[in-house]
Amino acid sequence: MTNFIGYIKERFKEKAFTAVFAVYILACVSSAVYWCVDFQLRNLLLSLLYALIALVVPIAEYIIKFKCGSLFVGAVLFLALGGLTGSCFNLYTIIPFFDTLLHGLSGVLFACVGFALSVRFFGKADKVKTFFGHLVFALCFSLAIAVLWEIFEYVCTLLVGADMMEDTIVNKINSYLLAGSHTETVTIDGITKTVIYYGEGKTYTINGYLDLGLIDTLIDMIICTVGAVAFALVATVSRFKFPRVNEILIPQPFVDGEKLD
Repeated sequence: MTNFIGYIKERFKEKAFTAVFAVYILACVSSAVYWCVDFQLRNLLLSLLYALIALVVPIAEYIIKFKCGSLFVGAVLFLALGGLTGSCFNLYTIIPFFDTLLHGLSGVLFACVGFALSVRFFGKADKVKTFFGHLVFALCFSLAIAVLWEIFEYVCTLLVGADMMEDTIVNKINSYLLAGSHTETVTIDGITKTVIYYGEGKTYTINGYLDLGLIDTLIDMIICTVGAVAFALVATVSRFKFPRVNEILIPQPFVDGEKLD
């Protein structure tokens, strides 16, 4: 493989890659300009930070000796752009299923990366048994990333005061704690109101009961799992019927400048 600068130059000679990259950078820069005019420092910094994420793709390709198809690169940058627009432009609230969509897509993408890493570590997927071994690694890798992400959200919630583990209003709880024993539960159903007393005589009323991130965390992990399983099904069908699909979807490792078959 050529030196890093040479690799970057060669990569940007590919029209599809350059187009996807340019659209993403334009979106981030436009967001930065918008928030600069609106004097929103947090969102401005996030826009600039997300713009730098685009550099991760070619750098990772060069270091790990992968080459990602334009479809994969586009999906990665769409995922990153989703994080930016969801946080800065409130799309997580405006489009209720937006966060779910991103977690499902992340399950697919990390499974793709896991498959490619398995090929890099353990050799080509030229036999059926080897292929399914790579597939198992891909599923485990995707789920591991999902767990690590949720741990990251929990740490941010504890240390930074963020609310990355989004709350959910529920109307029923089952509790060992309230029962004082693990042999039975206290069930409270039909909850219509919770009043929180805090500070110096302050109150906050909720129309139900506030779940502090548990439901959101589990749904995110389940959706990521669904995405990873969807990848496994598509990759399996493609392996026997449409091998070209896997070549487009899964990053292809390089060895001494040559792509593995």
